[in-house]
Amino acid sequence: MSRKSLTFCSLALAAALAAGCGGDIAKQLLADPNMQGRVMTMISGNGGLAGQMVDKLLASDSTRTMLIDKLMANSGAAQGLMTAVARNSSMLDGVIGLAVQDSAMKAHVMTLFKGMQMAAAKK
Repeated sequence: MSRKSLTFCSLALAAALAAGCGGDIAKQLLADPNMQGRVMTMISGNGGLAGQMVDKLLASDSTRTMLIDKLMANSGAAQGLMTAVARNSSMLDGVIGLAVQDSAMKAHVMTLFKGMQMAAAKK
């Protein structure tokens, strides 16, 4: 069989397989927990795909909110995030700047700072 014929047959076979499996993949995925698990395992095991998935989740307000809620509900992830913020002065400045925009939170932040000043004076 010539290379051209082999290529044509391969494309025809691929088209036939795609047509046979061509049901709505999203419906199949939503209906099959086993398939969901396999897909999630595959994505989570591949850094590139996982990064792309996170980018997609962050791109929409609703999924971004869900992702942040899940992140903050996970003690290890929340601790990692707070550690990253605490080690970066620009991020820490941003968090404090946002916090003090609310008068009750500003009073809390000022109380914390005063407590730190008093503790430092005792040393």
